[in-house]
Amino acid sequence: MQGEFPNYYNIISNNIKHLRISNGLSQESFAEKLGCSREYISTLENYHEQISLQMILNISKVFNIKPQTFFDEM
Repeated sequence: MQGEFPNYYNIISNNIKHLRISNGLSQESFAEKLGCSREYISTLENYHEQISLQMILNISKVFNIKPQTFFDEM
């Protein structure tokens, strides 16, 4: 059953990085907006840690996008 779905964690990680870069934010400035560390942003973007729903919601607010946007490849 797991093989039937795309790897959403990888898609989300790639989308976070894409959005950050396309909005001209460094990992450090992005982290400041979210109230977390630059290292945490790096782990999310490189899929070394699974993202929480709360963090998806927080990032959605920063970029003023709907949370479901993260589940589609950009």
